[in-house]
Amino acid sequence: MEHPSETMDERIPCSFCGEGNDKGSRFCTHCGKSFPGLDKIRFRNRYIVFAATVLIIAAAIGFLKSGLFESNLIGKVNGEGIDRKEFLEKVGRMKTFYESRYGDSLFQGEEGKENLNRLKAQVIDEMMEEKVLLQEAKNAGYTSAPSEEIEKQFESIKSENGLSDADIEKRFGGSIEDLKAELVKGWIISQFVEKAILKGNQVNGNLLFAQWFEKAKAKAKIETYEKWESIAAAKASCCTNGCGGGGRAQPLDPRIEQEAKTKALEYYEKKTQKKGANARVTNFGCHIQVDIIEDGKVVVSLTYTEGEVQEI
Repeated sequence: MEHPSETMDERIPCSFCGEGNDKGSRFCTHCGKSFPGLDKIRFRNRYIVFAATVLIIAAAIGFLKSGLFESNLIGKVNGEGIDRKEFLEKVGRMKTFYESRYGDSLFQGEEGKENLNRLKAQVIDEMMEEKVLLQEAKNAGYTSAPSEEIEKQFESIKSENGLSDADIEKRFGGSIEDLKAELVKGWIISQFVEKAILKGNQVNGNLLFAQWFEKAKAKAKIETYEKWESIAAAKASCCTNGCGGGGRAQPLDPRIEQEAKTKALEYYEKKTQKKGANARVTNFGCHIQVDIIEDGKVVVSLTYTEGEVQEI
């Protein structure tokens, strides 16, 4: 027979009616009242579940925001993003430039898709190089351009080419403000290269700049989130008609490449009185082509033959 005292020890008395209840009971089986403290426990449990849910949602939102942010970038240089919208705008401007020079069929069909991929590779390379130059210029204290200098350059572009504001926007593929922003970057880079890198050395200027720039790019942390076929495999404009070189890039002696680049930059600087432009050399077999790049776009293309350059 069960001892009464042992039975009472195992039961919990209700604080309202005094009757005993089994351990673990949430409500009194006699009066129906809930035991004290259980409401607080239930509230605490609900709070824990709610807090956990909030953390999960916050983590999900953070992940989505991070993914959205990354999708707005085409790459980074030393942690500084390259805006995808700006990249696409530059691709559009260069596409328009090439079409105006070589015809609308350049980017049509399967071959046109390949050409567009090469163009995108070219643009992202140039934007990365520009970002490296601007970062180095900023570190050296070159961060802005005089507004009067930019206006002077802008008016010079208009007068030299006989263009109106509308004509410039059509050719540039963007607004006047966009063009002036490109001029600002070009001025900053030009001043930085001339004063901080070359330091007045005009004799070996191109070589000094090329050597310095290769080192600057080598130490920079460059990330790209999309890959396209390298521009080195691009076809030259004259090769689109099937010249003897086959239109495909071929290896080139580094000494000849450097000489072609130097001659082309000297020609461009003498013609325009501008410094700080870049040059890209491609051996198409039928000829060696040098594209002069300024403010992220090709401004002139030249051929190099036996120490001489000539505009295409």
